[in-house]
Amino acid sequence: MEIDLGDTFGAMLIGALITMAVYGITTLQMYFYYMHYPKDSLGLKFLVALIWILDTLHVILMCHAMHFYLITGFGNPKALVNGTWSLYTSIAINILMAFISQFYFTVKIYHLSPPKVKIWLTGVIGLSVVAHFCFGIETVVFFFLKKEFARLKEVLFESVLPFGILAIASDIFIALALCILLHGSRSDFVETNNLINKLIVIAINRCVLTSAVAVIEVIVFVILPQSFYTFAFDFIIGKLYANSLLATLNARRMLQAQEYSVSITGELTTDFQMASMATYQGTNDSIIRTRSRGGVARRGLGIRVGDVGKEEMSSSTTQEI
Repeated sequence: MEIDLGDTFGAMLIGALITMAVYGITTLQMYFYYMHYPKDSLGLKFLVALIWILDTLHVILMCHAMHFYLITGFGNPKALVNGTWSLYTSIAINILMAFISQFYFTVKIYHLSPPKVKIWLTGVIGLSVVAHFCFGIETVVFFFLKKEFARLKEVLFESVLPFGILAIASDIFIALALCILLHGSRSDFVETNNLINKLIVIAINRCVLTSAVAVIEVIVFVILPQSFYTFAFDFIIGKLYANSLLATLNARRMLQAQEYSVSITGELTTDFQMASMATYQGTNDSIIRTRSRGGVARRGLGIRVGDVGKEEMSSSTTQEI
């Protein structure tokens, strides 16, 4: 049996090399997280550690599979016919990482949602996430049962196609929900709206990367079932899910810094307006400013300004996302 190494194991090797580069980004993201967020809850720290451990395990399994096909199986065509256990297990690890990432964002959507839509909104998203996970595990089980690469296309409509469609749908549902909820948090403050816009961009970028790779993976599997480009894309997609979660967690530092800047800008603007008003009215009352944790207290004018330019919804939204 003649095997086209370029479209099979050559494609798989290219995917593995790209995956190793993205794994380096995952490790860097994890390092930044533990450096900048030492006060996060133990649960969140455990989640980050779990994602990195699973990602590392995926790399180990992927490298084992590549070594088996390109080194151990070199010159032995029969060894290249079947899928090795490490290759199929690496797919299961990617599915688990995708599930954890999607479940995390589903929980955040639950906390951000208004009470009236909280249950049904997260219910629909959660159902698509669980279905994506179940069809993914079913696909891996079928791969183990079929063993031979040539027989994998037999489960296209049973599991592979539903698995790919649900992967795309669940990512789109999560992105749409986040964008709608964040858009509903807009206010009259330009700075706050700019902050919300950045959160929306983060949500969209997260969806675009994973969905685009999932779409390409499904199309390639349907059009070129004999090639291994599907495995190459599958190597990468798990890293994208891991990085989307870690990047979202690490983005909080930048967003909180901007939020603090918005607060200071609002306070200075209000200070100037109050001082100008007092001068214009010719008041002789002295303005005594006392700083407190909640805001700025003013005596003489009888006005108290609390957290000027910084809205509660914006602050809570930044913390949740």
